[in-house]
Amino acid sequence: MKYLSDQNRTCFQYESGTYANTSGTRQWIGLVQEHSLEPNTNVIQIRYQGSTDRNVDDFADGNKEWDGNFTYYPQDWKFLGFAIGSIQDLTGSHIFTETNTDDRVQATNNQLYSFTVEDSKNLGTAGNNFIRTAIGCTVDNYTINATQGELVSCDCSYVAQNATMTSGAIVALAPTTTKPYVFDNVKLSIPSGTLVGNAKDVSFSVNNNLEKGFYLNGSRTLSEVLPMNRDYECSATLDMDNANAKTLYESYYIAGSTFNSMMTIWGTAGSLTIVMSGCKMTDMPIPSPLEGTQEQSLTFVPKNVYVTAYDSISKYNAW
Repeated sequence: MKYLSDQNRTCFQYESGTYANTSGTRQWIGLVQEHSLEPNTNVIQIRYQGSTDRNVDDFADGNKEWDGNFTYYPQDWKFLGFAIGSIQDLTGSHIFTETNTDDRVQATNNQLYSFTVEDSKNLGTAGNNFIRTAIGCTVDNYTINATQGELVSCDCSYVAQNATMTSGAIVALAPTTTKPYVFDNVKLSIPSGTLVGNAKDVSFSVNNNLEKGFYLNGSRTLSEVLPMNRDYECSATLDMDNANAKTLYESYYIAGSTFNSMMTIWGTAGSLTIVMSGCKMTDMPIPSPLEGTQEQSLTFVPKNVYVTAYDSISKYNAW
């Protein structure tokens, strides 16, 4: 029998607070469009003098690396919180604040949350299913993408400690029915309070630049992931308009003035507000084509980010 894609499912589980220790039931990620979990066993090819031929002579096993990525239409913002750092659950809201190397997230010894990802391909009978479970997953890069005429989508790349494969029964998980966010739910303001009303697409990303901790400890799997310098970036493409073209170009790009910015995503069942402070414009292409609407693109880097998500979910944390 062939495995067909309509039976694929990607979900996650919280971890107990101890790295790579799965805890609790399976959780809905969102409307997942694609997931890839790529192992790399880093096979070392050995050649040596005196073997008398041009071929590989032997092999050795290197580090086991597990890198994953999923694209989804978000129904909540848990994974953005996992990417930024600490999550504070309040009544009706969730506050995301940055964690640095001297911080720990809720009663753990980690600077960032870890979680487990389950990727299942279902044939309907135990013993024939193909289920991979990646433990010790930490968000490396997270990007929100909004484009006119489309649903808001997110890309989440993560680093995992290890993964196992089983073929047992698929544990049921009910989909969340919350409506996804649409492009017209999204607004970008530069500076805060001044709407960029001519934006056609907007993206925001956080990159933790994770370093994999492989040590001489008798194991081929990583012991920990270490967050290096954090990078934020926000970019947009605009239909060039005299209402803001001059200010964006002269004041913020050429003159180099710093500014605060805000990105909001307001839906029927929740909202997200990303406050970006100390922003610096780093790029602004304005090509001159032969025809069509004149475009103006921009990219800026915030120094600090503070995020608030509002929805009916009581907790983004595991406890």
